[in-house]
Amino acid sequence: MMKLKYPHLFRPIQIGKITFKNRIFSAPVSLQELSSECFLSQENIAFFELRAKGGAANVTIGEAIVEETGRAHTKELRIDDPLILPSLTHAARSIRRHNSIPSIELAHGGKYAGIPNLENPHPKNKPYGPIHEFSENGTEVFQMEEAMLIRLAESYKTAAARAKLAGFEMLMVHGAHGWLISQFLSPTNTRTDQYGGSFENRMRFPVMVLKAIREAVGPGFPIEFRMNALELYPEGHGLDEAIRVAKYIEPYVDILHISAGNQHVQETFVRTHPSMFLPHGVNAGLAAEIKKHVNIPVAVVGAITDPDLAEEIIASGQADIVALARGLMADPFLPQKAHEGRDQDIRKCMRCHDCMDTIIVTRDTACCINPVIGEEELYFSPPPLPAQPKKVLVAGGGPGGMQAALSAAERNHQVILCEASAELGGQIRCEAHVDFKKNYYEFSQWLIHQVTQHENIEIRMNTKVDPQLVDSIAPDSLICAIGAVPIKPGIPGIDDPRVIDCMDMEDENLETGQRIVIIGAGLVGSEAAVHFKRENKQVTLIEARDDFAVDANVFHKMALNIELREGIDLHLNTSVEAITAEGVVAVDQSGQKHVFPADTVFCAVGMRSLAEEREQLRESIIDFRPVGDCVQVGKVSAAVHHGHYAGVDL
Repeated sequence: MMKLKYPHLFRPIQIGKITFKNRIFSAPVSLQELSSECFLSQENIAFFELRAKGGAANVTIGEAIVEETGRAHTKELRIDDPLILPSLTHAARSIRRHNSIPSIELAHGGKYAGIPNLENPHPKNKPYGPIHEFSENGTEVFQMEEAMLIRLAESYKTAAARAKLAGFEMLMVHGAHGWLISQFLSPTNTRTDQYGGSFENRMRFPVMVLKAIREAVGPGFPIEFRMNALELYPEGHGLDEAIRVAKYIEPYVDILHISAGNQHVQETFVRTHPSMFLPHGVNAGLAAEIKKHVNIPVAVVGAITDPDLAEEIIASGQADIVALARGLMADPFLPQKAHEGRDQDIRKCMRCHDCMDTIIVTRDTACCINPVIGEEELYFSPPPLPAQPKKVLVAGGGPGGMQAALSAAERNHQVILCEASAELGGQIRCEAHVDFKKNYYEFSQWLIHQVTQHENIEIRMNTKVDPQLVDSIAPDSLICAIGAVPIKPGIPGIDDPRVIDCMDMEDENLETGQRIVIIGAGLVGSEAAVHFKRENKQVTLIEARDDFAVDANVFHKMALNIELREGIDLHLNTSVEAITAEGVVAVDQSGQKHVFPADTVFCAVGMRSLAEEREQLRESIIDFRPVGDCVQVGKVSAAVHHGHYAGVDL
């Protein structure tokens, strides 16, 4: 008998009439690139199919609204429109062909369908919710009357029937994160009729919906209910009430899917989509408490990024199923690789929130570390390999260079990867000793493992690429990924031995004093402040601009904002003049001078591209492809994606 490394994770589970091949579910994801009618596009279908091909037991398509009145943002499918049926059928078939169970999440935004937000700044709908109220921005929300609730339950029923007709074999009902059903479940539902106030009254509409759905799909058809264990705002419910909810709806559903927070409240958004500052598997303990009180399977979602944690959750009985969203964006083949015992080949999510940023802010689908995401159609229909493979020289063994080498090698080119230092990894080697950025370091180790194992890649360490080396190797193409170096500002005292920069963080034996002053509150400086705070240091963070972390994506900045509020002395609009024996001398916007005592000064004023070295290499070869920080200083995502395109386009 085959011995599995993760026996509990790959033990099948029977729910209703369906046998799921393992315990890894693909959690619901909403995408851009919908058609103009808000139907699934070919790009969307390929995205979900790749998750199925990667080995997930089920794949759930996110947020299909049951009525146009429920549209809270632009990424919601119009399952209320009968004309969506062909694209739904294609999607279900594409998922099922890989022995994965297709599911779709039914949702309604409730009051948020008419309140302006980041995802829907100009809503067309009049906002309706459980109660009459005014939102924080002054938008009037109108109470849903009983006739509307009865109509909505019928809309859920129609949507469920349509999904089943299209070939979906289970459904998820969104009852969490501040959407309509969770609005009714919440203690904030204070309406005075039979649909609010008491616990039983608040449960009435959700149960009405679940009964209507069951009538549409029949017995044995799994219904998964996504619910909050915690609402995480003062008026919301806690775990005890969540247990009551779970027990109350147990007769009407087949799986409880445990999450937390509210997508529409900044404080809890980064818990609904757990940031890097939170523990991995942050909701597992909550799921375990709920599981004690019910007799149906419990699934848990939230920052489950590797199979070791997933196995632990299942083996310990905290949950029966683990649901991964971003984890399968970073690597759709995580389930298959875990099943085969190929842990080192799993590309683990870094919880950077870049995917959220691209989907919501720039209206794109992408992953920071997986350049295939958003281009899944190319995976299923790749361009032909070149008839004549090239000899490719890659200068620089950071993320951009390694990704370029890997992508070129996958296209059958012969690659020579040169790194000037004794180690591959580039700047993210510095993240090894930062507790909340260990996943960044693990990504560098993943890249190193991939390039060292690839038969088409030759690695040369301690080898700086210069024009003479280019001449001697005579490559067909040169990919330049030589990176950037920390900027050393012209501040008096900058050479003081107390001064360190981001590259010094690579040293695990680095010693810092108790009082740390950080010059520069960009992304690097702000994250360093959080790191030193967690080491119980006294941290002062100084920034010349009027904001911090201006280079962070909007959702990571939300998380940083929470972390920086306590235990860090932040000074914006403040310029450093000198570093003296007394400390860091700075002047604020009013002209007042401050001296901040410092045992250690962390300089984080930015990086400088190695432009001169880049241009010297450009002159040495015709086919020259610069990527990453040597072109423009940016984040890991830019280096990885630029490197990938340089490699695949050869």
